Amino acid sequence: MYRKMRYIAISLKHNMMETFKLLWQFKWYVVPYMLFYFYLGVNYIIPSPKNYCMWNNEIWYHYDKKIYLEITKLMLMIFALLFLLGTSNMRNHPLIAKLIFLSSFYFLAVFLQII
Repeated sequence: MYRKMRYIAISLKHNMMETFKLLWQFKWYVVPYMLFYFYLGVNYIIPSPKNYCMWNNEIWYHYDKKIYLEITKLMLMIFALLFLLGTSNMRNHPLIAKLIFLSSFYFLAVFLQII
């Protein structure tokens, strides 16, 4: 049993090192994505009507803290899954992974109402 646990620990360590080496090659793509995710996390921790900018200019717009928190939580889950999708494609499909990571610039512009 000890050998099996030791083998699992060694293989887990090896896989983590390989993943970090691969992430290091994509650092200029992953860092903006992580900063965007940090921005979403801050919006979740500090809810504000100013940050709820997706429908500000609509007639039917009404700020509700509960709805804001649920939408932000949903966005955090979606972008965490997109991150996992990007990391799973880094080795075999690097162009798709780069596009997924660079999508954070587009979504940041949408959330800040630049576009």
